[in-house]
Amino acid sequence: MSSPPPTGAAEPGVESRDWAEMPSDALAAVFGKLDVTDLLTGAGLVCRAWRRLAATDPTPWRRVDMSHQGDIMEDDEAEAMARAAVARAAGTMEAFWADSFVTDGLLLYISERASSLKSLQLSMCLNVSNEGIAEAMKGFPQLEELDITFCSLYGDVCASVGKACPELKCFRLNERYTFPMDYAAPGVMDDDTGALGIASNMPNLRELQLIGNKLTNDGLMSILDHCQHLESLDIRQCYSIQMDDALKSKCARIRDVKLPHDSISDFKYRAYIVSTGYSGSDLEVDMYDDLLDVVTDDDDADFDDMDDDDDACSDGAIYDDEFDI
Repeated sequence: MSSPPPTGAAEPGVESRDWAEMPSDALAAVFGKLDVTDLLTGAGLVCRAWRRLAATDPTPWRRVDMSHQGDIMEDDEAEAMARAAVARAAGTMEAFWADSFVTDGLLLYISERASSLKSLQLSMCLNVSNEGIAEAMKGFPQLEELDITFCSLYGDVCASVGKACPELKCFRLNERYTFPMDYAAPGVMDDDTGALGIASNMPNLRELQLIGNKLTNDGLMSILDHCQHLESLDIRQCYSIQMDDALKSKCARIRDVKLPHDSISDFKYRAYIVSTGYSGSDLEVDMYDDLLDVVTDDDDADFDDMDDDDDACSDGAIYDDEFDI
């Protein structure tokens, strides 16, 4: 009776493959399909060649999407991974998207190392301040898209963003917990600070989304007068605006317009908007429905050895062991 093949040996008739010999361009394409967590904790475990490419090739790190990572790991773990991704991008990062774990410190870290950034999306980042955004934006002169959704940033943040980012073409500043004016005294919620900052400092805008903003007719009129290149305008739930004939005439030139009482059924974060029972809109949503349909894989990665020292985190050191195994 013949002995069974040794453990790890290829079965008879089955062609064995050395995955370490995969061409680097093909491997880079594979890495481009993985998320940050997989790249930082999984790719390097296959073989030395994979580990080296994951750590030294900036291509997979040009677009980093860490949306929903704050839902599946501790904030300090997510921030450490973000810093490692920025470090590995080596100045080539073009897009960074993240949620609740982002802080002023992380934004400044990215700003100092990713001057080529063109797209920045932040959602529900309550630890980001107006001052933090203003300082970080100085490092993003090529930024074309900025999405700030439910981050509690208001007022003069628009002016500081516009001054620092002259190439900005898409700006979203969405707020929540807004109530129709039927429930408040007239004028109590009015605030044109942000609208005037946009009008004075963002002349090249093509797309503007201000869901839940408190701008008035005057603020909107100023935007329409100064942002002549607008192709898309979204002012849903901006209940301080009353669409009169003058505003309708100004908006007629814009290809895509969503008005205050239009449906928010296509808004990605609609589940996080407080229901008011207002009969003129679809605000009656269940905040506890998982409308975002976030699907995550179970990660076995062990981050228990994380160093609390900021310098270690800033260098992504916890993910950059020696290549030699």
